Amino acid sequence: MRSSAYSDVDSAASMTSTFRHSKFAPTSTAPDKKLLTDSSHRPKTHGSFGILVVGLGGANGTTMLAGILANRLGIDWRGAKGEPMTPNYYGCITQLDQRGVHGGVGYRDMVSGLADASMAAIGGWEIRPTPPGDALLEAQILDYDLVRQVQQEMNKFKLFRGLFDPRFIGTSQHETATHVLTEMEAQNDSEALKCLRADIRYFKWRNGVVGHTTVIWSASVEPNSELVSQLRTANELLQSIELTEDERGGPLPPSLLYATAALLEGCSFVNGGSQNTLDCPALWELAKQQLGVYLLGTDFKAGQTKFKTAAVEYIRTMGLTPKVIASSNHLGNNDMRNLASAKAASSAKLRVKHDIFAPWDEPQLDHKVSIMFTRFINDDKRDFVEYTSLGFLGQTHTMVTYTRASDSVLCVPLMIDAAVWCDFFSARSWPYEKVSKALAYLFKVPEGAAKGVDPGFFKQMQELKEQVLAAHESKAGHKTIGGISSATTEKRRVRIRAEDEEAVAEWAIPHNARIICAGLACVDMQLNDATGGDGGEGIETFQGEKSIGGGSVSMACKTLARLCHGAHLGEGYMQVTPPVVSSVTPLCMIGNDDSGTKLLSLLEECGSASRNVDTRVVRQSRVQHPSSRTALSVLPIYQDGRRGCFFDAASNNDLTTDFFLEMISELSSGLSARGIDTSGMSTPEYGALLFGYPHLLPHMQGQSLARFFHESRKILVERGIIALDLNGVPEISIVKAGAIRSLNDLRHDRVIGPALQHVDILHMNEDELVLLTGCRILDTRDSEQEDEFNIAKAVDLFLQCGVAVVAVTRGRKGSYVACNNVERFGQSPALPSSWANCSVHMPASLLPPGTRINTNGAGDAYTSGLLVASMLRHTGGVSLERTVRVDDPPPSRLQSPNKKNESKNAPSTTKKMTPYTLYMRENYVSLKQQCGGDKKAIFSSCHEMWENESEDVKAMYARMVKEEYDDSATEAATAIMSDTSMDALESKLSREDAGVHFRTEEVYNASLKLESAVQLAGLIAARHVDTSTRDLNHLDLTKLLQESIMALSPTPTIEI
Repeated sequence: MRSSAYSDVDSAASMTSTFRHSKFAPTSTAPDKKLLTDSSHRPKTHGSFGILVVGLGGANGTTMLAGILANRLGIDWRGAKGEPMTPNYYGCITQLDQRGVHGGVGYRDMVSGLADASMAAIGGWEIRPTPPGDALLEAQILDYDLVRQVQQEMNKFKLFRGLFDPRFIGTSQHETATHVLTEMEAQNDSEALKCLRADIRYFKWRNGVVGHTTVIWSASVEPNSELVSQLRTANELLQSIELTEDERGGPLPPSLLYATAALLEGCSFVNGGSQNTLDCPALWELAKQQLGVYLLGTDFKAGQTKFKTAAVEYIRTMGLTPKVIASSNHLGNNDMRNLASAKAASSAKLRVKHDIFAPWDEPQLDHKVSIMFTRFINDDKRDFVEYTSLGFLGQTHTMVTYTRASDSVLCVPLMIDAAVWCDFFSARSWPYEKVSKALAYLFKVPEGAAKGVDPGFFKQMQELKEQVLAAHESKAGHKTIGGISSATTEKRRVRIRAEDEEAVAEWAIPHNARIICAGLACVDMQLNDATGGDGGEGIETFQGEKSIGGGSVSMACKTLARLCHGAHLGEGYMQVTPPVVSSVTPLCMIGNDDSGTKLLSLLEECGSASRNVDTRVVRQSRVQHPSSRTALSVLPIYQDGRRGCFFDAASNNDLTTDFFLEMISELSSGLSARGIDTSGMSTPEYGALLFGYPHLLPHMQGQSLARFFHESRKILVERGIIALDLNGVPEISIVKAGAIRSLNDLRHDRVIGPALQHVDILHMNEDELVLLTGCRILDTRDSEQEDEFNIAKAVDLFLQCGVAVVAVTRGRKGSYVACNNVERFGQSPALPSSWANCSVHMPASLLPPGTRINTNGAGDAYTSGLLVASMLRHTGGVSLERTVRVDDPPPSRLQSPNKKNESKNAPSTTKKMTPYTLYMRENYVSLKQQCGGDKKAIFSSCHEMWENESEDVKAMYARMVKEEYDDSATEAATAIMSDTSMDALESKLSREDAGVHFRTEEVYNASLKLESAVQLAGLIAARHVDTSTRDLNHLDLTKLLQESIMALSPTPTIEI
């Protein structure tokens, strides 16, 4: 992706570039853009949300920047008359509290989650080279004493070079337009779009933006474009941008390219100008491709017009009939200068002003507007409006209003509120249509999804209040189909590409449920390729360091956030890949230090593919605990894959149940019914809680941990799933050396004993199992059966303590998972009921020879994978194992007894499933990748692997064949692993057999079998351990399931 600072295009310029760049060349440099992977980079500002302004060097942009800096820095100054002044956010209803007995005015203390405007990261584009501070001084809008104090700080803000086309701006602006994208950087619209997208990405990275970013058009008004309204679909828009002007029949306005870039980068776009940018159905469709991205406008309703809508609403409410509204306004700022020199742009401005009252359908209303440029008045706008109406018996009723105020000072609060509201609604994935109507009060003529709303000011403010409260308080229940959330079963738009069908996930998490990751979090400083590790005192070496998110919370977030439905979407399509977990919410201690800043950034980066890591709560907590410190681990990663650990728990030592419950309360605000329309809401539920490392959190142990689990379950849908991951288990004195711990002693374990009855999934590694129970594991080739028996016996202790599922990972030896009885599973309805009374010893997932590994966080990845596997349910889509040919006979349950017997007794043309063929099926996908598709090599490798397996493993496969494949299911379940039949298997796995039509049997709400779930968890852990896939920001769940799903059960009543 090319940025506006670096470009090496050398092909011929198009007609667009001839018009756009002729006689205009940049005279100043753009920000120095380091690589986004520069590990030494430390963002200067960690904005909770971002504001990008097109025209940042103009009156509105510089006034907004000065105001936010004055509030952020606490600057005091003297006013025009020498009076003392202090900064405030008057006019910004998102930044003000309610006032008086009856409330009203502000929203800051009404709802939580509204961003602090002082924490905003600010940037933007400008076509003039004047630094922002100098531009503010030239504009003569604010008090000089204030401008003097912020000027130098404002000049530090580097402006992106703007996209300039002289045909869409008045001639008065041409002479100074020298800070523009050059012909080499943007030779056509397609290249210009890439530059703008690169600017947005760089801005968010450079400033450490962790919230939502909004792009606001505050540049000069453009002439209306006929082409805009002709673009009906997102595909048409993107294709049109690729065409030349001759091919499409005219130029595209710069505002349309800015809007497209914003939406493609997951940002909202606000049209503060009067041009018809939003009269483009293609943009509406593009905005709807993602949850939490909004397209809003048109033309900020700041002064005269805002009061005009309130006054006419008053006249109509009184029963009077408005007949004439005659208004005039004059000022001398740059925007009015542009309108005076461009008649087409002036027409666009008047269109908006004239159309304000159109939705009221008052044909008798004669609404006239006059706008004048008066240089001396500058930004100090004057408005005069006369309202003439008919009253009782047709008598006239006349009112006159006069307004004098700075145009920019009126407009800036709307810009700030627009960005804060977009961040607020985006964090809650609030529907596009509802947000458009809620924010209609900001604009003279609401367009897009808000087109046609009631123009009355008070009606619009009531709509805003209802939607804000609904977004804040509602926890909408979902209609279900066969136990699957309607939100889950709906088709999810995954990319924009011509003739592509929308994808439907075959496996999904019901209710689109979120997962909470709580517990210990830290920054892991990894020392790569370290020598030593034997406890000696010699000087050891390492090859570079890498800081990553560590601890249970960070590792779990990384694993959960990168699980996606389908392959990662490329740069040419929508950048948000559909996630398996709709939102991952970390709850942990992040201090106000450099390590905390780094950890926040790392957590956000986890969800870069799907943007599904929600850090709002931890960011708020960070502000509330200013003296807190972030935990740090120094981890030498030895050359043989082992790791050491030096750990400073910092403020994690002070974490308490109340601390975590306070965070939980932020996720479960009041659900009071206020008669608010909840149709169309898609707010997800919380489906699971994963808590990690209680042994390293001294105040989250025993009854405190039990209380936290008990209270947390109240916000989980259907009681949810509570998972506990152990680490840092100390040695425990067993009564007798080599003796297993008693049940009573385990129930009273000071750290986890009281909490075990609340735990649905418990994970520990083999060493921790030994430390907790005292079980004996010899770990020799001759002791495999004895070791497995001892592990099962020790695990049974935890089942007797009330744990539903216990998982023990054994490194290269795989894992063992055992499940409690039906009665215990009945207490946790979110768990797969078919797992009850089951257990499985699963071999470790194989990695290619020579694979470089890093085992740090392997247990966290396994636990996260098992948790997701327990939550997945079949949506009723196509299943590989249930496909049959259309011309096949109907299933046996529809055949007559004679036919059934004939079929059973007839000679079979396929081989019966054997332990070896099942083994081949399970390893085929990974072997194909390892062997580069060479079938002979696949067969030889599999045969060698099978010969080297222990007798216990072979016996396990024999049991699986006997239990899962009877004679009646043989034909549907078998696969002959000859050289020729591998083609059939490959075709089946990849669904590339285009010549065969399939009939599918839908199995709603079926869950994964325990064996498949454990294997899936192992595969996810293997991707984490393998350094070649460890840092990928996406893992395709579909491909992982192809490797892990063994078979569907013969009837829908038995879970998969």
